[in-house]
This record gives sequence, C-alpha cells and structure tokens, in this order.
Amino acid sequence: MAELAPALMILLLVILFPMIDIIYLSVGYCSGWYLNQMTTRACSISRPADWSTARDSMNTAWLNNGLAKFTGASIVKNDFKAPQTLAGGDEFDQFVEVNTQVMVNPFMSLGSVPFLSALNIDGLTKPVTFNYIDKRPMEETGKN
Repeated sequence: MAELAPALMILLLVILFPMIDIIYLSVGYCSGWYLNQMTTRACSISRPADWSTARDSMNTAWLNNGLAKFTGASIVKNDFKAPQTLAGGDEFDQFVEVNTQVMVNPFMSLGSVPFLSALNIDGLTKPVTFNYIDKRPMEETGKN
C-alpha cells in the first residue's frame, strides 16, 4: 500500500491531466479553424468593400458560439489580405486570404505543479496560440 500514493500521483500528473488537456486543446484548435473557415467563406461571397463587415459579423457569431465559450478561446487576430490574382490568371481569378490567430487557455493549468511551472509548456502551463491561413476563390469580385 505504500506505493499507492506515488503511483496515483504519477498516473494523474503524467497521464490523466495532460490527456484531458490535449483533448481540450484539440477542441480549441477545431474551434479556431471554424472561425477561419467562416471568415474566409463570408469574405469570398461578398464584395471586397464589405469584407470588414463580414469579418466582424463572423467574429461576433464565433464568440457567441458554444465551442468558443467552452474553450475560453479569444481572437488574437483575424485579418484578410487584398484580393490576389494567381500567376497566369486573369482579373476574374481572384482569391481572398484570411489569417487568423486564436489563443486557447489550458483546461487545467499545470503551472502550479512543482517542476512543471519552470518548463513553460504551451497548452499545459500557459495559453497556446494557434495560427490559421486559408485562401479561397472569390465568388463576388464586384467586376462581373
């Protein structure tokens, strides 16, 4: 019975809590990917002059989403680039590119655990920032 306490401590700190946190961070990653896809879609179906409005409405919709609330995620950056034309394409072959950064806090911060707090591990002891870049053909260029 003397080995029970150290065995439980190792089981909880080394296996269980990090595994729960990894699953939680994967949900947070998917939530940020969803924001990037929503924003890219909204920008691709609207005129370039309306991209700011489309982005702001997607940010608001995402922040009110259950996934964003569950993960406690926050938007660091959600920007778009000016319409781009691929090499060899004509003026109607334009793409919108959206760059998104989302910060997700750990489910259970292990920063207060001795020895782990000194390691500064993203996702376990401090928040992690996920970066997404998506490019999609514009359906509404304002020229057709």
